[in-house]
Amino acid sequence: MSQSKLPNFIIFGSTKSGSTSLCNYLVQHPDIFISKKKEPNFFLYDEGSIITNQKGKTTVYTIDWYKYWFKKAQEKAIGEASVSYIANEQAPIRIKSRLPDVKLIALLRDPVSRVYSHYLFNQRNNKHEGEKSLLKVIEADQKQGSPEQYFEKGLYYYYLKKYFDIFDRQNIKLFLFEDFTSAPLKVVKDIFTFLNVDSSFVPVVGAKDASSGIPKNQTIYNFIYKDNFLRKALRPMMRTLFPNREKRRVLWTNLISRNLSRPSLPPETRKVILEMYKPDIIKLQELIDRDLSKWLS
Repeated sequence: MSQSKLPNFIIFGSTKSGSTSLCNYLVQHPDIFISKKKEPNFFLYDEGSIITNQKGKTTVYTIDWYKYWFKKAQEKAIGEASVSYIANEQAPIRIKSRLPDVKLIALLRDPVSRVYSHYLFNQRNNKHEGEKSLLKVIEADQKQGSPEQYFEKGLYYYYLKKYFDIFDRQNIKLFLFEDFTSAPLKVVKDIFTFLNVDSSFVPVVGAKDASSGIPKNQTIYNFIYKDNFLRKALRPMMRTLFPNREKRRVLWTNLISRNLSRPSLPPETRKVILEMYKPDIIKLQELIDRDLSKWLS
């Protein structure tokens, strides 16, 4: 089997931590290819698994299906981003089996902020039945074993330890969410170096993911996020006015951000959730050799 049409890097985590923006910055590099399919999630399942998603679409996860998403790749660095890999115990084993020398990249966000962002995202998309607090959603999620994995996706030490045990540490590159938000260009250039592509290339870095918050105006939200006649009609004009794809994305992201309100997480709720995460955060500090005191405060 030719390795040339399989990824040599994977962005494997974590959810609600800026991975969409990161991909948009990286893919501007002439020597980087990223699968246009967002989150292939191939390594979440055993090969040959038949999975039907919430929209009723069925996929057979074969290696040929996976290779399809990279068939046009001619670049030096070929990658994909499936951020749920980080919280799947079998994913590192499956990845190592197929891609033993792959390079792994992850952005890690303060787990309390991450779970709250995850909660707000699903709340605005009407995934919660009735009025449920974050604590109740986490409790129900843990009892029912929901695929959302609200709490589990923030147990970074527990899951990363498995990656560190299986892969050479020099093939794993981790950044904190605050690294990315404060100095996105530095993070991107560090990744260019990690992937052995020209680090002097300067991508357009604009607005970050607008993924947290509740819509102020549901009509505007639906126009931006859902397929509709007006949005389709405007696409040719937008491409003419803003030929640079990344600049168009920045424009849309800013529009989305202005339409979102971000209610604060109640201090008592934060305190309860932080206590749940604290043991894992303390172990994570040692594993990745980073000061995470801000996460613990």
